[in-house]
Amino acid sequence: MKFLVHAKENAHFNRVLSDVVFLLLIPKLHKSLTVSPPGKVLSTISASRESYQRLTRFILVTGLAILSGCSIYEKEAQLPPLANAERQLARAEKIRSDPGQKAAEILSAARIAANEIPKITAESNSSSEHSIGIYNRAAADLAGDLPELTRGRDSLEFLTIQNRETGEIYRLRIGPAQRGEYSAAYFQELLNARTLPVRRGEQPVVLSGLGGTLVGVHHSVSPGSSRPNLEPVKGYRVPVTSIIEFGRPRDSTPVKARIRLIDPRRRNTAEIGNEQFSLAANFSAPLLSFGRVNELWLGFLNMIRGQNMRNSIGLVLLEPYDPDRIPVIFVHGLLSSSFIWRNTALALLRDPEIRRSYQFWAFSYPTGNPISFSALRLREDLAYAQEQFGLRHGVVLIGHSMGGLLCRMQVTNSGRAIWNEVFGSKAQKLYSQVPNDSRIKQALIFRANPAITRVIFVATPHRGSSLAVGKIGAIAIFLISLPFDLLHEIPETIAHALSPEGRRTIVPTSIQGLSPKSPLLRALDRLPIEAPHHSIIGDRGRGNTPNSSDGVVPYWSSHLSSAESEKIVPAGHEAMADPQAVEEIRRILLMHIGVKAER
Repeated sequence: MKFLVHAKENAHFNRVLSDVVFLLLIPKLHKSLTVSPPGKVLSTISASRESYQRLTRFILVTGLAILSGCSIYEKEAQLPPLANAERQLARAEKIRSDPGQKAAEILSAARIAANEIPKITAESNSSSEHSIGIYNRAAADLAGDLPELTRGRDSLEFLTIQNRETGEIYRLRIGPAQRGEYSAAYFQELLNARTLPVRRGEQPVVLSGLGGTLVGVHHSVSPGSSRPNLEPVKGYRVPVTSIIEFGRPRDSTPVKARIRLIDPRRRNTAEIGNEQFSLAANFSAPLLSFGRVNELWLGFLNMIRGQNMRNSIGLVLLEPYDPDRIPVIFVHGLLSSSFIWRNTALALLRDPEIRRSYQFWAFSYPTGNPISFSALRLREDLAYAQEQFGLRHGVVLIGHSMGGLLCRMQVTNSGRAIWNEVFGSKAQKLYSQVPNDSRIKQALIFRANPAITRVIFVATPHRGSSLAVGKIGAIAIFLISLPFDLLHEIPETIAHALSPEGRRTIVPTSIQGLSPKSPLLRALDRLPIEAPHHSIIGDRGRGNTPNSSDGVVPYWSSHLSSAESEKIVPAGHEAMADPQAVEEIRRILLMHIGVKAER
């Protein structure tokens, strides 16, 4: 069908249209003339003339719209293939309420691009990059719509999709998943990695190649159900690369197609038209997809109003447990949250050996709570993870500031040393009065966890910080409100024994626990650390160690003579964000698996 562009053709169309309208109106006009009084004939004819004009305009507009639609598709067919595919894809991406038509147009664009992808040689050219770019974009768009396309369907193996404009029919296969692939039914949402915002200072970890890059979001329970332990509130997040394969070009309708959701950590190549290509991947997108927060404000709230953290307290896996990789658990410090490790994790993900060998977890806790109780929660969550997964490769802990103290209490056999130091002359009497299953006994008497095979301490105040006993510490103590359930767990006799002489009964916060005079820290300092460990310490670039400080923790407090290595970096208290600190963490992690780090 060709668009009417010549005057002669337009005139012919108008004459035909007038004849059609006239034929439509004759019956109505004839009836009016035969049954109406003579006085109404003229008004009837006048009304019919107006109806004729309105109907003519309606049919003219409708006809032109139909002809224009046909013209768009015919003009696209005359475009160069990649220009045609790009235009189709742009149009498809604007469709919001018709997922079937959107999928059909995406498939059409992807098919054109796939046929145009030349064999990539060492000398890549702009044509191949353009075709791969269109193909990758289409593959990501189609995968992102899979949850909606398959919702409510009994069978998830095939979808029949028809393009209503061109009549093209696609038989899209979406299962079953093969080795190194995900089933489409596994994800409740597939986020397009290309559209995720990247903030200043964040370094995306992206590999170029073939395929659309996405973030697969998986919830293990249905909406409204209680969240299982260790699972993020926003669901597990994993990198996914989508590939669309088409049947041979000579195949007739329906066009056979298949979409694959590949795990780029397990496969690094894809095949199109019997050609092997490197697989595209975005390894930073899952982490970036959790969004950003005001870290300072969140850390402040976590300290003073820990009870508001109920949905985010505890050990969290960012992705489902992988028995072939070693968990690295990040533990944040005072006035902080797990988001503080974001850039460190992104930098580590740049190393392919780190990606293959480790997976990142995080532990969050109300930082105003007593240190021993936060350490107890970490100990319990680790025990639960061991029960669920076995953790046969062990666990590596990385703790910043006060988080390092929580880590240290996972690899220490306390005996009654901490109990005796905390309660002094009352220790024996209180020990006999308090049941063995009391939370306070579990918090102060514990054994090292053999599953923890290495610890990295970053700016950790093993012997306290003078800031905890100054004006800043006093203000923080005043602002902190300990959760009621924690206060309820501490017997009155214990709370009274913990209070200074002559003062009202009060449970010490983490701030008191960070004092250089803290009995907890004094006892810990005398107990050996039962796992290999390392120290990363900031000196603010002054180069004056051992008289240095990171601005919060002095060197004499963060230094450990038992550490296998100690790295001084030119940074302040948040030393883990320093490039030299990141490189040191990478070196330690690679050394842990027997790989020598290459710069």
